[in-house]
Amino acid sequence: MMRLPRAILFDTTKAILQSSVILSASEESGVSACGLGSRPRSFVPQDDTAFRWRRHYASRGWLVPLLFAVALAVSVTTLSGTSSTAQESTPSSSQSTAISPVEAASTWLREQQDASGGFLGFSGEPDPGTTTDAVIALYAAQQRDPAAAASLDAALAYLDREENGAAYAETGPGQAAKLALAAVTGGHDPRDFAGLNLVAAMTAPLATPVPDGIGGIYGDDLFDHALVLIALTAAGEAIPDAALEPLGTTQGADGGWAFDGSTAAGAADSNTTALVIQALVAAGHGDDPMVDRAVAFLSTLLAPDGGFAYGPADPLVADANSTALALQALIAAGEDPASAEWGNAPLALARFQTPSGGLRYMAADEEPNLLATVQAIPAIEGFSLPVVRACAEGETAEGCIRLEPAA
Repeated sequence: MMRLPRAILFDTTKAILQSSVILSASEESGVSACGLGSRPRSFVPQDDTAFRWRRHYASRGWLVPLLFAVALAVSVTTLSGTSSTAQESTPSSSQSTAISPVEAASTWLREQQDASGGFLGFSGEPDPGTTTDAVIALYAAQQRDPAAAASLDAALAYLDREENGAAYAETGPGQAAKLALAAVTGGHDPRDFAGLNLVAAMTAPLATPVPDGIGGIYGDDLFDHALVLIALTAAGEAIPDAALEPLGTTQGADGGWAFDGSTAAGAADSNTTALVIQALVAAGHGDDPMVDRAVAFLSTLLAPDGGFAYGPADPLVADANSTALALQALIAAGEDPASAEWGNAPLALARFQTPSGGLRYMAADEEPNLLATVQAIPAIEGFSLPVVRACAEGETAEGCIRLEPAA
């Protein structure tokens, strides 16, 4: 199994979200082939700092980003229509309205933002959890959708209000970790955001320990634990060795992890496994044998028609969220997700995008889903969690962000 340099790039959420991408607008009947992560020829910025795959693979002699390799093979959807056609075509000069899949998804996402700055949750009301995911997606989309910056600022302002962010973070370490990731993404110190020290909040013992819970973890399950590890690295905190030990004891014989730590056959799922892979890579343990075994486990959940299923099943049915999370994990682990070995995961993810720009959860769904969209955007852009980390003192490296000093 060929490996490329392990790179720390993007995000995720505790729910099984949804994602995917592919979109191209055209005039009249003209349709351009605009693949996942590629751009129509009418939009090719010279300074593409967000397109991290280009930098990642260029260091190995790859002449073009992986996603460009599938650009002409993608099912193209037009903004003005509802049908899809698989075809190759060269955009003409009249196709000036073509936009990237990420811009289309980000535009749809911005339209879902509430006047409060928050994004709606399952209750139909502005929800801090959904908003933290949206912040990360908007950050990832900024290069292709400049209008995302204002939406990002509004979402961060919503989260910084104590009645929103603090109330959410106080419900558990995983929630505090997601808020911390959003804070760092916006350049805010998570040690003083929404009136809380989120580093302390996400590493604090549970007020009510889970009966027969997993020993030595942050939060009440492995998904929370992985989120905390990722958020700690984003904040520039060292990961104690003791925090990694539970990952070794809970990895199943098949190489996967289950959210509840079960090592029973068939218990592991793609979502938890993908998040743990990203946590290990972010913590500087990308070469640990656990990662190799976990990547091998993900291969067992690759659906016959592409994409990844949540867990073992017969037949395997892919969903957008699992596909996006698995794609992020493969990016973090240095795999080539566009290869035949991985069923061209970027293209599989692309098939979930709707003509509106938003992404559906399951292929059979007709309507776009907010959680699917926020999960997909960072994966499309080639980010794995954390999307950005705090710069160390004196550091000027690309990929880090200077935090506003805490008051």
